Order: sequence, then structure tokens, then C-alpha cells
Amino acid sequence: MSVGANESTFRAGQHLSFYSPLSINYGLHLMQQGISSSVDLFFYDFHLFSLSVLGWGEYSTTADMERGGEFYAVSLDFNYTQLQQILSEADSRIATLVRASISEDPVSPRSIELEGHVVFSVRARLGQLQSAAKEQFVPLIAQEIL
Repeated sequence: MSVGANESTFRAGQHLSFYSPLSINYGLHLMQQGISSSVDLFFYDFHLFSLSVLGWGEYSTTADMERGGEFYAVSLDFNYTQLQQILSEADSRIATLVRASISEDPVSPRSIELEGHVVFSVRARLGQLQSAAKEQFVPLIAQEIL
């Protein structure tokens, strides 16, 4: 699972599950390991349990991934078009709930909890380092929903 200097692809096949706030941020971990933002990261079974509305057409979700006995929080940011692609994989009840919530208020930052989850595959890259009051993290930016 390591990335060599000349490799441009990183594959993570572990199951991603509901996010625990005690997990280490995976994007930050990869950045500290020297992984470039030009490296493609593939996740073939990303589980969406909740959706955070960041603003107009901007969304995020977080799930946990176990690797080498450590749990990592994987934060994934994506846009409206990518959300629609993700929802095309969802149960119709989940897709309807999410679309209705966003239609009612497309811009207010909030979290939408799903009744169930959606599994999808994604190609992503490291985003920019983000700093909050008590934490730093690096989100992954969706490049393509597979």
C-alpha cells in the first residue's frame, strides 16, 4: 500500500465505515508521508452515512478506514454533479431525502444524516491543509465518481 516516488496511483481497498472523531486524519497522514496532491487515490467502497452541506454546490462527508491496526478519518469533498452521481447509487428513499433537503435549502451549512448508507467508488486527490481551533486536517477532493 505504499507509494513510490514514480507512482501516481494509491489504492485503498479497505472498508470505509462510520466516522469516529478519535481517528487520525488520513489526508494529513498522507501529506506528512510526502504524498503529493497530484497522486490519484482510489477508494472502491466508500460508505456515505451522512452529508455535510458546506455551501452552494459544495459537500463533504467523513468515514473511517482501518489500515495497519490504525483507524483514519477520511474526509471527502465533492461538488453538486458528483453528489448526483453518488445519489444515483443510493436507495431511492435516501436519494429523495437528500435531494429534498438540498432543494429546500441549498446553501446553509449543516449535516444531513442518512437512514442507511450509500456505497460508491471515487478517485480523489489531497486537498489543502485546513486549520481549525483544535485540529488540522487535509480533505480529499473527489476528482471522479467511478
